[in-house]
Parts: sequence; C-alpha cells; structure tokens
Amino acid sequence: MAKKYEKSSGWIVYRKAWDKVEILLLKWRNSKQQEEYVIPKWHIEEWEIAKVSALREISEETWLKIEDLEVIKFITKINYTFKAGYLENTPLIDKDVYLFLVKYKWNDTPIVQKEERFIWYEWILIDNIKNIDLRFDLNSIISKNRTYFI
Repeated sequence: MAKKYEKSSGWIVYRKAWDKVEILLLKWRNSKQQEEYVIPKWHIEEWEIAKVSALREISEETWLKIEDLEVIKFITKINYTFKAGYLENTPLIDKDVYLFLVKYKWNDTPIVQKEERFIWYEWILIDNIKNIDLRFDLNSIISKNRTYFI
C-alpha cells in the first residue's frame, strides 16, 4: 500500500459573544458522503509557515477577513493516519496538523466553500463542544487551553 505524508495547519477559531465563548465548526461531507463537524484546516504550502497558512486558510474557507483574526497561540501538533479512499490506489496518509488558537474579532457571517464539500458552519458554545463528535478530542485540547480564550 502506498504511503504519503501531509502536513496541515488547523485552528480553533473562537469569538466572544457577550460573556460567552463560541467555537466555529464547519459541517463537511466526507468521502463516504457522511456529514461531520470539522475544525477548519488545510495543507501547508511549501513556501509557508504554519501560522501564515492558518490565517490564509481561515479566510479562504470561511470568507472571514484576515485583519479580523488574531492568532493567540500555537496549541499542539496532532498526528493521525487514515486511508484516503478518495485518491487513486487508496494510499495511507500520515498527517500532521499544527493547531492554533485564533480569535475572531468581528461579526461577519462565515460563508462556507461548497466546492470543498463544506455544507454549513456553526458557532458552538465552548461548554457544548464535549457533545460534538470530532476526529480528535477537541474538548480536552480546549480544556487544557481554556485560560487563553480571552
């Protein structure tokens, strides 16, 4: 079986709504045509550093303006492996995702990129993240970094 390595930049985008913190999740249709929640993330281009890629991809995937986004901190690197059934020969992908915490400082409505199989977005209260099924444990990552949601 063929094996590939990929690296992506991902982010937890949050906003303050009065005294509450909300996290932006995108609803996405996977290669099996199932809907799932994901955090925005994408490939890091060869010439980019992860932080720059994070801001560029947030803007491209949601149409939120880069000047309304503030990188608060690098959180962690997540690694996972999966079979890419959507690619020829179904290679095994070993993927690193560099995860950042990003504050959104405005109230524009995100616009999802339907051509990228995104269906919708949702601002979810930080305390309700534990009820969302994601590929990795976003709730524990948020819990460890809760003091940075300023």
